[in-house]
Amino acid sequence: MNKFENYKNRILLSVTGMSPAVVTETLYALVTEKNFIPTEIKVITTQQGKNKLLESLLGIVGGRKEKEGALSKFIKDYGKKYQFNHIHFDENSIIVIEDQSGQKLGDIRSADENTLASDQIVSLVGNLCQNEETALHVSIAGGRKTMGFFLGYALSLYGREQDSLSHVLVDEIFENVPDFYYPTPTSYKINDRNGREIDATNAKVMLAEIPWVRLGLGVPDDLKENKITYSESVAKAQALLKTPSLTFVDGKNGIGSRLVKFGDKEITLTFRGYALLLGLVIAKFQGWDFSANIDDPKEMERSKEIYFKIYNEIKPNEEKMQERIAFFFKEVLSDSRTDIRKKLQDKFSLAKNTETPYLPRSNKFIYELFIDIEHIDISLIKHRLLDIDIRV
Repeated sequence: MNKFENYKNRILLSVTGMSPAVVTETLYALVTEKNFIPTEIKVITTQQGKNKLLESLLGIVGGRKEKEGALSKFIKDYGKKYQFNHIHFDENSIIVIEDQSGQKLGDIRSADENTLASDQIVSLVGNLCQNEETALHVSIAGGRKTMGFFLGYALSLYGREQDSLSHVLVDEIFENVPDFYYPTPTSYKINDRNGREIDATNAKVMLAEIPWVRLGLGVPDDLKENKITYSESVAKAQALLKTPSLTFVDGKNGIGSRLVKFGDKEITLTFRGYALLLGLVIAKFQGWDFSANIDDPKEMERSKEIYFKIYNEIKPNEEKMQERIAFFFKEVLSDSRTDIRKKLQDKFSLAKNTETPYLPRSNKFIYELFIDIEHIDISLIKHRLLDIDIRV
């Protein structure tokens, strides 16, 4: 069974400049080599590139259908053999890079235009990667080199296991030949760049799959809402890829300020979140398991005691919480972890299911923090811990 058949939507996403043939060349290689039959094609380009795509792939000139496009011919040539009769591609499938005022860019030449392209490409890829029923094949064969780079980078950030990346290689004699779009199944004579007659059926097109690092950051909400730029996404990715470290800050109200630096990003945690995180750190330093396991009452009682000491110091006289800790400790810890996750999502622009060493992990009853002890600094709050009879 073709593994791609499991995906309802199979999208070929490409960047192009003034050579639309890279789309059909990639399509040919995907279909004939990889058995990846796209359900639709999307192309990122400029206004000039859009006009070329409309004319070459769809046969549309000046808003009117003037001839049969290369895509229609491809479907006729290979559809029956590979069992498909339609690939969605129309004018709305072409995404043109825009400036700040919404004007379509004719070309991408300046630094500002490159920035606009990077932001829009990263946003598009992120949005396409939201749907788990979609498999995305990204081609960086066309367009300006920076556009291809941005496209590949965006896939590294937000791509999933089912997504792939490629460049397409074509016999040199067929490169940039105006009437060549893919190797035809029967003889099709065209002229090369020097006017010599060549036959498209003899062309060799090869898909060069590109290995890529899947960072697995997921798609953050602010990217979905176009609130995050390319440069911001780079910075947030770099912050997460650094060796994780925690620094507990002695704030204006001592540990009551609930300030923790995650790497170089300072976060004010919730009361529950802070109690769990600091409790886990204390357990890690003292060498015991932070647990809500009723089958291990000694560890559970020690965990409850530490959690309550911290919580009572930062939010005193909370009788309801004391009762919850006593009778519903497992639920308290789960809620505390959720609080930490939400804070991390906001600060690092993480998707909901993204894993990070900063987020405590739980195995039913036992909670752990996967950050090396030498990268956890509690020196600034040690005297505060002594005040509540916690020695580390």
